[in-house]
Amino acid sequence: MVPVIVNTSPGEEFQLSRRFWQGCPTILRTPKGRLYAGWYSGGTGEPAPDNYNLLIKSDDEGWSWSTPVAVVASDMKNEYIAIDIQLWLDPFNRMWMFITQRYLGEKWKITDTSHLALWAAVCEDPDAENPVWGKPQYITNGFLRTQPTVLSNGDWLLCAYNWCHDHYQYCRSSDQGRTWRNCLAGKKLSPDFDETMILERKDGTLLMLARDIKRQLVKTESTDLAGTNWSDGIFTGLPNASSRFFLRRLKSGRVLLIHNEAHDFRRNLVAKLSEDEGASWSCALQLDDAETPERSISYPDAVESEDGRIFIIYDRGRNTFREILMAQITEEDIINGTLCRHDSYLRRIISKAPCPADQKEYEALKQRDEKWKEEFFWKTCRL
Repeated sequence: MVPVIVNTSPGEEFQLSRRFWQGCPTILRTPKGRLYAGWYSGGTGEPAPDNYNLLIKSDDEGWSWSTPVAVVASDMKNEYIAIDIQLWLDPFNRMWMFITQRYLGEKWKITDTSHLALWAAVCEDPDAENPVWGKPQYITNGFLRTQPTVLSNGDWLLCAYNWCHDHYQYCRSSDQGRTWRNCLAGKKLSPDFDETMILERKDGTLLMLARDIKRQLVKTESTDLAGTNWSDGIFTGLPNASSRFFLRRLKSGRVLLIHNEAHDFRRNLVAKLSEDEGASWSCALQLDDAETPERSISYPDAVESEDGRIFIIYDRGRNTFREILMAQITEEDIINGTLCRHDSYLRRIISKAPCPADQKEYEALKQRDEKWKEEFFWKTCRL
């Protein structure tokens, strides 16, 4: 394992003009109201040898954003690409930046869990003028693309997954993130991207939702907080176009679900509320829609402010429109199915990578990435 390096002085190669695609965003709000957003870019798509994760910030409620304040890049010399970023504010107001590495090379196989490694760097004061990151710590083998869950008993659950097991997986920490142990949930329906999230219900049971290749959400449930008795995964009947979703209890006690309510491609992004612990979803607000796969919208992440505003981030047309968008809504908006507050908004672009200024350079880079995938990536990440 090679620890990730957090670069807090990123150069020109990481700036907007050099991005040929961008997607898979995440968002965080600090105690004093600063917003951080992060996502995945580099090269001409995913995967590429130049992939990296970037972090930007806003001190005016998301109306303007900085250039990258931190970057975690791939390291082909050490045979890994940086493939995803997830931000999270823990109960002690520390900012966690999780980074997933995917190891390449002849000794790494996708059936070996060690080809994926999850690392975390922690910032003790994310409101500082110049935030300082601690030494990255290794968490586990696997992907993380969703926020952790804090249970009422003090345990933290982190849904890092891989496709090397026939059960859904997660990690549990009982010491505020100093150590983590791997746990198994219910039996999977499909051996593919899980991107699970866990909700603690008011009766002390756990609900885990999962992405599935059959384009609807899957659920598995535990009868206790310890996770000693998980049911096998079953389909919920909720459409989800094989994409990351978001699940979280709000300060009001209601449960928020954001997902692509579609069976075909990544369109119709909706926010829903449940009054009965996720058994049903009584109201919904459409956040965005897409007419074609080229304009697909996906990978929502969200955070709630102290005053009840919900900040949502997602991507649109990763390789075509190259956009990262935000919405700011409230529970009232979702309940009424339309925007009610004067400060609520939808579909606001916070980052749009331009079309390549030098088309010949872009085409050459694209050909290089395609050749790399054919000659190296697909062969070294073999079954």
